[in-house]
Amino acid sequence: MQHIDPPPFDARDVYTTCIGNARPRTRKRLEAFTEAVADAAAIYEAAAHSQALHTLTGLAAQPFALPDREALEGVYTDRMVKNHAPGRRIYEALRGTTDDAGRRRDNRCPLCGEGLVTTLDHHLPKAKYPLLSVVPVNLIPACRDCNTGKLATTPVNAGDQTLHPYFDDFSHYPWLRARVRRPRGNEQLSVKFFVSPHPDWDDTLTERLCTHLKVFDLDYRYSLLVSSHIASTNHDLTIMPTNTIAAWLAHKAEGWRYQDNPNTMGYALFKALASDEWYVNGGWRSPTAEANPD
Repeated sequence: MQHIDPPPFDARDVYTTCIGNARPRTRKRLEAFTEAVADAAAIYEAAAHSQALHTLTGLAAQPFALPDREALEGVYTDRMVKNHAPGRRIYEALRGTTDDAGRRRDNRCPLCGEGLVTTLDHHLPKAKYPLLSVVPVNLIPACRDCNTGKLATTPVNAGDQTLHPYFDDFSHYPWLRARVRRPRGNEQLSVKFFVSPHPDWDDTLTERLCTHLKVFDLDYRYSLLVSSHIASTNHDLTIMPTNTIAAWLAHKAEGWRYQDNPNTMGYALFKALASDEWYVNGGWRSPTAEANPD
């Protein structure tokens, strides 16, 4: 969950670029939606700034005719995503595939903070909001797991909104937390990830944070990554005095901040380990202390 700068592209320019090489008859048909796309982009941006994207139900009804909706969706799939499409350069810039000098680079997915960006996610799905198919601020660089997991999820109330990387920034407070689940019997250690909001945040924001974890299935996905980190950490702890372990784990957590953002899987995990008395006082030596990926 990382805030990133909004893309420096104008929605009207992006749309006209994408339809620029269409055949005359098709281009004329698509050009008729240029102002509607620009207006939709302005409405979307205003709503996103107000954390009110759930209110755009009227925008979802435009245009009414199914062939027009399919044509607008096709502007993204056929005229932006495809290799050699007129909008492909914009697609790659939005995805962060290349930097300003044209060099390839890898980026973390801002939705989960763990995967590498491989695609773009429509924050409001293009199937329901075809006018937003190529609106830049609706296109979020994402890993494949986040993109496929979210699918066509659409908010119906304020609390249903997932975090928007361009418009939401809650990185100043560590709201993503983790809790160690100590093993019982033959069970293995497991870790639960959850939301612990700032006391000044309202219920709607707290609900949004919980929605984000649920929609992108982050508790489960993070739990799949925990096992290798626990195994490596347990190995490191074999040479440490017990009274230094908690401080070492807390320091290790700080290394997991990403661009000073503490809301990462690693930061939450190692903070949880550092604060768990059972773990730091020898629980890590238990044969069941290797994390359960389930």
